[in-house]
Amino acid sequence: MPTIWGHLENVDTAPARTSHIQVRTLLPGGIVIRVCANIGTQTLIERGIEPVEVSGLWEGEFVEVSYRQGYDGRLEAETIYVRPEQTVVG
Repeated sequence: MPTIWGHLENVDTAPARTSHIQVRTLLPGGIVIRVCANIGTQTLIERGIEPVEVSGLWEGEFVEVSYRQGYDGRLEAETIYVRPEQTVVG
């Protein structure tokens, strides 16, 4: 399963549409990639070993996101692991 590591740049939990996150990662040479993934009802979200709700995610946290491509071409997050030792609080 494809995985991306980076910092949460945006956490959208608006009730009118599907929740999603945007992850910013830095590649060698200073190239920045931003990946947006929908958060479904089956998405597993954990900080360390503790389960977390979408509303408990904070921008700036370092995350590992595994995802799959949905039927509509959008990315669907399978798991979101927050690494507590690399959390940036701002």
